[in-house]
Amino acid sequence: MVDQAQYLEQLSPENAAVLFIDNQTTLALGVQSIDMQLLRTNIEALAKLAKLFDLPVVLTTTGGGAEGPSGPLLKPITDTFPDVAPINRMGALNAMDDPRFAEAVKATGRRKLILTGITTDFCLVYPALSLIAAGYHVFIACDAAGSWTRDINDWAIQRLIQAGATPTNVQSIAGELQNSATNRDSEAAKARLPEMMGWFSAYTPAPAIIQMNGTYTGD
Repeated sequence: MVDQAQYLEQLSPENAAVLFIDNQTTLALGVQSIDMQLLRTNIEALAKLAKLFDLPVVLTTTGGGAEGPSGPLLKPITDTFPDVAPINRMGALNAMDDPRFAEAVKATGRRKLILTGITTDFCLVYPALSLIAAGYHVFIACDAAGSWTRDINDWAIQRLIQAGATPTNVQSIAGELQNSATNRDSEAAKARLPEMMGWFSAYTPAPAIIQMNGTYTGD
């Protein structure tokens, strides 16, 4: 299990990976817990963020992937990671029950895992519980996941919180990664600021504040 010191350690480019679980086109059509365009934007934002910080990613689909009834992964994911092959599952609702997925997660070498998925109550909650049981610290990107109704989505997230998962959002993840990177290598983090400001301007509601902070150079 994760002890308190490990649990409270911030996300960083060195300790985090992102799991994109069944963010598929047809499944997304049924989501009612969050505005559809906002959900797609947040998933794209998380993909771009993972790319920006060079985080390992694992992609998986249910129902056989692009050839199945759930459809392919959303295009922003596959466009951002064209060289990462999705693990296409048939039958296993819990992605961790597929040995290929479980091995891909292990191969990241990371113990803090950021999860996004559709739907929260099926495709995300089951592997998240298995990952927590296996000793991983699971972060749920709540604004990059969705379910059939808001109540269903909220109940799934509450279940995960009770099990030890950490709820968060994509904007907060961005700030946490950049803050950790700054503490490790301030010059490299400053060099990343133009890209970070571009990301915040594209995907968050407060680009003016980020622009103002980005002009601060410190001592």
